[in-house]
Amino acid sequence: MTHSASQNDLTWILDDLVEVPDVVYAVVLSTDGLIVQKSTSLPQDAGELLAAGASSLHSIAAGMGRRFDSGPVQQVIIEYEGRTLFVAAAGQNARLAVLCEQSVDMGTVAYEMSRLVTRIGDYLGSEARLDPALLADRPGSKP
Repeated sequence: MTHSASQNDLTWILDDLVEVPDVVYAVVLSTDGLIVQKSTSLPQDAGELLAAGASSLHSIAAGMGRRFDSGPVQQVIIEYEGRTLFVAAAGQNARLAVLCEQSVDMGTVAYEMSRLVTRIGDYLGSEARLDPALLADRPGSKP
């Protein structure tokens, strides 16, 4: 993984995003649903749930896109009764999830998410994680 920003810098950037009116939480996650970094206000357990759920949602959307020849996922938006969740690609193996109040200006959030992804570019290209158990059966793997 290339680090163009330290984790503290990334936290600061996510905290800056949470300062946008009606943005509640922000988390950068790996494609396998693990937290890369989260906004300070997001509790760890809630962050883990948000990261896992956002990864799943993005993955489902990507599968649908492939099935219907729609191209790569740009953004997944889920509108709940009281909140809105945005999930977007953020580098080769990373995603950005942002949970907002229902009253959020969606255009502002989309713009700020785009800016954030640009600001932390290479850092978000986290390496894909491979399950060592899956690699054990490959020819040439070490016991």
